[in-house]
Order: sequence, then C-alpha cells, then structure tokens
Amino acid sequence: MVYSLKVFSSSSLKKFGANSFSGGPIVTTKCCLKVDSPANHGSLIDKIRERITNGKVEISPSAYDTAWVAMVPAREYSGGGGDQPCFPQCLDWIMENQNPDGSWGLDPGHPFLVRDSLSSTLACVLALRKWDVGQQLVQNGMDFIASNGWAAESKDQFSPVGFDIIFPAMIEYAKELNLTLPLNPSLLDSLIYIQYSEIRRKRNQDYALEGLGKSCDWKGVISEHQKSNGSLFNSPATTAAALIHCRDEKCFEYLISVLNANCNGWVPTIYPVDIYTRLCVIDTLEKLGVNRYFEFELRNILDEIYERWLKKEDEIFSDITCRAMAFRLLRVKGYDVSSDEFEEFVDQEHFFDTVGIQYSGVSTLLELYRASQTRICDEGVLDKIHAWTSAFLKQQLLHQTILDKRLQKQVDYDLKNFYGTLDQFGIRRSIELYDARDFQILKTAYRCPTVHNDDFILFSVQNFRISQSRYQEELQQMERWYVECRLDRLNQGRKILQISYILTAAVIVGPELSLARISYAQVVVLISCLDDFFDLYGSKEEAFRIIELVSNWNVHPETNYCSQEVEILFTALYNTVNEVAEKAYDKQGYYVEHDLVSMWLELLISFRREKDSWNQNNVSTLDEYLSFAWKSVGCKLCVFTSVHFLGIRISEDIFTSTEYTSLCQHSSLVCRLLNDLKTFKKEHEEGALNSVNVQTVDGGISEEDAVLKVEEIIEYNRRKVLQMVYKRKGSILPRECKELFWKTCKIAHCLYSHEGGDEFSSPIDVANDINGLISEPL
Repeated sequence: MVYSLKVFSSSSLKKFGANSFSGGPIVTTKCCLKVDSPANHGSLIDKIRERITNGKVEISPSAYDTAWVAMVPAREYSGGGGDQPCFPQCLDWIMENQNPDGSWGLDPGHPFLVRDSLSSTLACVLALRKWDVGQQLVQNGMDFIASNGWAAESKDQFSPVGFDIIFPAMIEYAKELNLTLPLNPSLLDSLIYIQYSEIRRKRNQDYALEGLGKSCDWKGVISEHQKSNGSLFNSPATTAAALIHCRDEKCFEYLISVLNANCNGWVPTIYPVDIYTRLCVIDTLEKLGVNRYFEFELRNILDEIYERWLKKEDEIFSDITCRAMAFRLLRVKGYDVSSDEFEEFVDQEHFFDTVGIQYSGVSTLLELYRASQTRICDEGVLDKIHAWTSAFLKQQLLHQTILDKRLQKQVDYDLKNFYGTLDQFGIRRSIELYDARDFQILKTAYRCPTVHNDDFILFSVQNFRISQSRYQEELQQMERWYVECRLDRLNQGRKILQISYILTAAVIVGPELSLARISYAQVVVLISCLDDFFDLYGSKEEAFRIIELVSNWNVHPETNYCSQEVEILFTALYNTVNEVAEKAYDKQGYYVEHDLVSMWLELLISFRREKDSWNQNNVSTLDEYLSFAWKSVGCKLCVFTSVHFLGIRISEDIFTSTEYTSLCQHSSLVCRLLNDLKTFKKEHEEGALNSVNVQTVDGGISEEDAVLKVEEIIEYNRRKVLQMVYKRKGSILPRECKELFWKTCKIAHCLYSHEGGDEFSSPIDVANDINGLISEPL
C-alpha cells in the first residue's frame, strides 16, 4: 500500500473542494506577474551576498534609548548633579528627529504603536527638559501625549517590554523636573497601581530597572549584572540609567562604543545584536527558499557561530531566543550541539519565575518550541520543553492574546503540523507573511533591515515565480507520460497524477532537480496504480501474473498478459524503469536496472503478502506485522529512483550500507504507520491488514491503547530518522540523500497528520497550498 496516497478515496478527495483532487484539470496558465530577467536575478544575488558578508548589522535608531543616554550627566558629575550632558550628540539627535505629529518613535501613525510612541516621546521630553533646551519641541511632545494618553491603558496596543514599570516612573521623574503632564488623574492613578502590582508580582524585572530610579541599588545591580562589554542586559537605556545614579567607567565605555558604532548621535535599543541578526538572516533566507544561492556564505557564518557556541559566549547564551535559534539551526545543519544547554528551561513555572521579562513573550516561546522539535532519541530535556511550550502557545491562540497577526499565523502554522509543512508550501507562506518593514519590540519598536529588506522579498518572489513556471511545464510533461503509458485508460482506482507530482515538487526544490522530481513522482503514480489494482479491483490471478512478469523482467512474452489492465500496468512499469535506469547511468556511470527491478518485485510481493496474511490470519502480533509492512510503503523505491538525479555523485556501495538500510527502514515505518493511523477504521471494514487492527483483533488491547502504541513507534522512528539526517561525523551517506528520506516522511506527515480527527489535519489549508504552488500567482 502506497505510503502517501492510500487515503485518497473518492469521498475524502471531495473534502478539498478542488477539481484537481478528483482527477479534474489544474489550470496551468502562466503567472500573470512578470518574472524578471536572469540578469536582474543575478544583480539581486550580488546585493544579498554583499549584505550577508559585509559584517554590518543595520538597525533602526531608538529614540527611547537615545533619550536615556542623553540624560547622562558629564562624567565628573555622574551619579550626582551637573548641568552638562555627557553625550550632547544624543541631545542634538533628539532635537533633529521629532516626528511631524510631535512624537518620537519608529513609526508615527502606526495604529498599534501609539503606546510605544508615548514611551519614546515622554523619554525625549524628559531629556530636553532636563537640559532646558528645545522648549517648542517639549510642547509638541506634550501635545502628543495629551492626545494619545489613552494608549497607555489600551489592551489593543503592542506594548514595549517593561512599559508598565517604566512609563509611570518617567511620569514621576517629570514631576521632579516641574513638568506637569497633560494626563487624566484617573489614568495616572491606574498606571501607578499597575506599576506597584507589577513590581510586587514579579521577581525578574531587572531589564526594566530604569523604572525603579533612585530606589534601585545601582551599585549592587552593576556588581551582579554587568556584562563583559560594560552593559546592563545589552540595553543602552538601562546602562544609561545606572550612570545617571552612580559612576562606573565600564558603563561609560559601553555607551561610547555603542555611539561609535554608528557615529550619528543615536543608539539602538539593543547592542550588540550581531549573532542573533546573522542567525535571523540564515533562518529567513531558508524560509524564503533562496538559501541555496548562498550556501558557502551561510555555512561560514554557522561555522563561526558554532565556535562561539562551544565557547559558550554570552551573546548567545544570555539571550534565550538567540540560544534556541542557534541550537535549532546548528543541529539541523549537522553540528554537534547538546540539548543539555536548555536544562534550566524544562519547567514552565520556573521559567517564568526566573527569566527576564524580555524573554517571556510569544516570540521566545516559539523559538524554544521550534528548538524542541529537533529532538532526537533520549532527549528528555527537549521532551519537557516541547510539552509545556506547545501547550502554552496553544493557549495563546485559543485566547487570542497574540496581537501581532503575522506572529499569530506563524504560531498557528507551526503548531498545526510542524513536520508536515512541505518545503515549497512553507516558502509560499513565508513570502506572503514577509514584510520588508517588519519590526520587533523590546523596550521600543525597532527595525533590522539586515533581516527585513526589499532585496530579500524581491528575490524570493522572483525565485518562486520561476519555480512555479517550471512546475507547470513539468506537470504537463507528467501528463504526457501518463497518457503515453495508457494509465489514463484504467477506469478504476485513484486519479493521483497531479497530486503525486505536486507533493513531490513541494519537497524536491530547485530548477536543476527536474529529473529527480519527475522520476520520484512517476514512482508514486505507479505504486498507487499497482496498489489499487492489488488491493481493490484486480483478481488474485492478475496480481500473480504481474509479479511473474516482473520476476522475468526481460523475457516476458508479448501476449498472455491475462488482461488489458495487467498489460497497461506492466508495460508502464517496464518502460519507465528502463528509461530511468538509462538516465541514472548517464548521471552516475553505473547500472541500476537490476536494483530497481528487485525493489519493485519486493514491493509487489509485499502487497500480496499483506492481503493474504490478513485473509488467512497469518499475522498475530504487531512485531510480526512491522517486520514486513515497512517494505510495502514505497519509500525505498521513491528515494532510490530519484536520488541519482540530485546533482551529486553517489557511490554504489552506500546502498548496501547498514546506515542506508537503517535509514530506509525507519523512514518507511514512519510513513507506513502514519498511513495506518488514518485508515485503520476504513481498512478494518475492508478486511485489510493494519498496525492498529492487528493489536485489537480477537479481543486484544483497546483501540485507544493500540493507537497510542503506534504513535509511540512513529515518534521513535521519526527521531531515529532525524538523528541520522543530522549526523555528520561518521556518516557515509550524502546529506542530500538523507534529506530525501526525511522529505518523504514530511509528505506522509502532510497527508496523515493524526491531530484533528479527520483524514487530513486541515483539508482547506492543503488544497490552498497545492493551488498556490502550481496555479495561483504570487
């Protein structure tokens, strides 16, 4: 029974509401948007490569942090009075960068950043008032605060980290400067009450220490929290607040280094942010589907980050989001990283009690969740993190607490079917969610053009359109092959040509891999046709005749096929296998026909054995079933057929290696059992053998316990597959070969995700993904 398409009965296909699933045509018109020329394509590649390799991190100015730095008195007065600013260039920047509406901040007029603008504006007003300059600017800022004070309490606003502590403290500081803010007294009382509650409720508010002012033990804070670069939490604002209240040379040196980094009189809201930004670049280019153009540059970055990981550098390990992303990207790319580095995060309550407030948001929890999804065998730390982060994120979706709609969609996608998001489906979603003007929020909203810029999105859109055009051409080529093989004359069974190709194209990505895609999809189609014949409408004699013809591959007579269906099926198989073998020889320089024929024979025999074993009650245990069921799934054939066309040289020896055999078996079991979980009720009615039914027959264990047992086996084998794919040291298999096994598992996850209780986790989403890959313009 075929690993990826068994579930496509005529009734289940109708659930997608798409003609393509019931054999109707997919419209293959060209994209209506113009695909740019290859020359322009190359120009964008050069620009992106320069952005990756120049070592610069572009980040927007933070009016909030710059204002705090501007309030630092001259060095000789640090910690006391003084009538001169230590960093007058910051004061100049503030005076030159007020927005037309009287505010300061990243994006004036943004409907969800009014609270952020309030915070930045008040900080800048305080800085100007402290040094008694820019009276009109101060008045403009006061007018903005008066008109927008409502946002301080609004639950619909994106909130800067620590706002509930810092903003009321800035209001109190305004009073010390004899500045009466135009805010409603009831609002002021409410803000003070919230601040009091926040300070009492949490023990991890250090990141917002500027909100404590004189009441803070600044010398103790510096002694406990100062980093080697002189900062407090890599925050210019908090570091500046410390200097306002006490003298510290390392804090001075840090702020000087931050200002020297841009030389324009402003500071960002976080510094340094080099490693996290470079990780985001790698992650973003991969999600946009264009990382293969920059493999050398991205590998160099990962090599450097891995060296810093091994040294446990503070910039990685003090930032939970950065640590989680680094772990995930390094592990997936084959670097040896230990999940023990997350031991401190295994308990949810302890996590929220101990981590800084800047790491308690959804973005950090999503990165921890993603890191946990790379878990391999015997990783209890990641198991525990996965359990509570997934539950937490589900609750956020359920209660609709994620205000950022793009982030909400990302969480939804990842939770819905993490392993079943096929490459090209995910790429299209990422392109649609990508915004060149996207921002993040710490103490203020900021942009990082190194990660979010026009070049990335333009190039990824061009690349996707080129791929989409190629897929349309290849689908037409598949349709011609289907007709030439006369498979269209088979009146029974599933019509799965289009879906077979589309799912294949979704995981085998790249214009140069056309042969790999087509050969893989042809195998899926042939397996499906033969599986339906053996399983649904062919006679026992016809099934044995096909097996006999394959056994005598080159000596079959021209007549005596015993039926037209047998003739069509065998002839299609014979011609396709021989053609693929010739092309494989051209690519690799050795013959694979004998191996292909042997695998097809093994598959067909397993089809027959599966049916006979159930009918004759020859299989009594799950272990007995598993010993042969993995062979009937087709995973081995799909990978072996197409792996020769991945653009790499492959030694014949690897196909007989223990590593290859083991990877094949684990992958096949994942596909087989995911199929079983979706079809066991239907197959029980049809009298077909299944891993669930074999446990419940004759009053065995309950159906619920049988399903749990199968899920455990899937989880174990999936982890084994990932462990082998990630492994670099001691592996003889090319990475491309191992990834093809995993991508085959992803197709099964896409089709047979067990969550949701239906034949598909989300039929509408899958249908939309399919249409988006082939026919719907981007």
